[in-house]
Amino acid sequence: MDQEEVHIAVGKNFKREKANILWAAANFPRATLVLVNVHWPSKWMPFMGGELLYKFADEKEKEMHRDKQTEATVKMLLQYKSLCDTREVKAHYITHDDILVGLVNLIKKLKIKRIVIGSRKMAKQEELRKCCQVWVVLNGKYMSTSNDYLKHTGNIGNRGSSDLLASIHELTQLSDESDGYTTPPSDFYVSFQADDIISGDGVIQMEGADQSAKEAEQGVEESNAYEEVEIFSEEGADKSDEIQSARNISEEAAKLMEEMKKLQRKLKDLQDEGYNHEQSILSPRKGSALLRERTLLKNRYPKLHIPDHISEFPMSRIEKATNNFHSKNLIGEGGYGPVYKGKLGGVIVAIKMLGPHGKPHGKQGFPEFQQEVVVLSRTEHPHIVRLIGVCQESCILIYEHLPNGTLMDGLSKGLPWKDRIRILAEQRSALAHLHSSFPHAIIHADLKLTNILLDAGNVSRLGDFGTARIVQMKPLEEDTVCRRTNPMGTMGYMDPIFFMTGELTTESDVYAFGVVILQVLTGLLDLNIVEQVQEALRRDAVHGLLDASAGSWPEVQAERLLRLALKCCNLERKQRPTFTSDTDWRPLDILRTMATASKSRKWSRGK
Repeated sequence: MDQEEVHIAVGKNFKREKANILWAAANFPRATLVLVNVHWPSKWMPFMGGELLYKFADEKEKEMHRDKQTEATVKMLLQYKSLCDTREVKAHYITHDDILVGLVNLIKKLKIKRIVIGSRKMAKQEELRKCCQVWVVLNGKYMSTSNDYLKHTGNIGNRGSSDLLASIHELTQLSDESDGYTTPPSDFYVSFQADDIISGDGVIQMEGADQSAKEAEQGVEESNAYEEVEIFSEEGADKSDEIQSARNISEEAAKLMEEMKKLQRKLKDLQDEGYNHEQSILSPRKGSALLRERTLLKNRYPKLHIPDHISEFPMSRIEKATNNFHSKNLIGEGGYGPVYKGKLGGVIVAIKMLGPHGKPHGKQGFPEFQQEVVVLSRTEHPHIVRLIGVCQESCILIYEHLPNGTLMDGLSKGLPWKDRIRILAEQRSALAHLHSSFPHAIIHADLKLTNILLDAGNVSRLGDFGTARIVQMKPLEEDTVCRRTNPMGTMGYMDPIFFMTGELTTESDVYAFGVVILQVLTGLLDLNIVEQVQEALRRDAVHGLLDASAGSWPEVQAERLLRLALKCCNLERKQRPTFTSDTDWRPLDILRTMATASKSRKWSRGK
């Protein structure tokens, strides 16, 4: 057993894999331990605070995401390696969108004789069992051994290299319909080590006694030379050249970025030197005055005109109202900053911190603060949140307090369908009011479940106008309610046309409202909810689609509303309904009437 290897399949569950690695180390004291991992790439990748289908991302974003995934996998394997301080440990991983196929490919590539598996389900796979001896070890406890491979040894291990390459190529072919983050028709097979010493056979080994895990991770971070990529296909050489070319371009880009950062730092140093020199030649009195002036200019924001019906509060009052922003008063934590419950003038209020330019609270700054003040100070509607006051010095907004949280909270608590329909009707009314404002229409631009708030009676208010935009309306022109701006909002709710063109229109709010309707009726929060509902309607499966926690839906009318919601999400903007057209929203109005009538009959019987 001196020259033998024991391969251990590892995943992301550190506790489970640690137990299995230690079991193998104890039971095979003289064998070389080899860690193998199949990285399954997600079809989704982080984007703008949400998620984006990998296939829709641009090449630069894809490359950055792949690099992060590679780095995470390497660090994970190095962490596992550190468990065996005095043992020789090798590691290999492959990227594949089918874990079983990827693992079989690794077994054939490395000619694995035995493998430790920590999953009963995977260990039962016939394709795996006929490749090598399978040891099933669960949480460090030996369960069983499969020797099915003995029946098939004539089929593997003795094949020519050309046959093996053909087999791997066949196994790794992907469907043209695949949406995900996938490898090319062949696999990415990667082997690496901590100190970058490559053995003669091209497999990189990790010497356990020479370097600690911490030093190994440092080595990974400080050098990109830890990986060697081998691609198996007929066009392997061309693919390798393309990859090398891409890496060279990435390296050049990184060097340019670093040079730019150095120049920016040098410029800042020169500016600071000039400022200090100017200070030194001024008299102490003038220097002090200049310093005060510059500090004020740095921290001061344009003073907004606050309408009379909105109160202004000093920071001292806000601190007192929130008990100096005590954690027990924290009622929300959004992307734009924390929201605290407080009491001002005997009234319970919600205090939203936007924190200008890098202050500890919040990620927004003065522009968003200004936007909310401007929009909400000129908007009055029973289903739009009411702005009570502001604290200009710290970019703080003070709203009426709505104790029942967000519409998402309501859905999670099983909000009845009658209330859900009423809330949708209320929000359609609020959005129609915004879009029909004259001479300036208001586009919310970030409509979603968490921006619809509920009072004690579950009456809704539309909130968070930090991304809202005011658009000049010209009644004599056809397409006038449009504004060019950088794409903003939340993935899943964002109008794809706005995302691609930067043209924000009232139809962008209609798209987001369509997604909200689908979520309210189904209880689903997936980013691909439009496709799920389309498929359910195609299969005539509306009954199983509606959220059962809301009670017994009127299915015929609910289906009509689902179809209207899909029309809101049409990629052709002109096909979407408008909030101001009662005819377009007849399915919602009918359901609202049914909900109201149902409540009235129930109330009459109770009386």
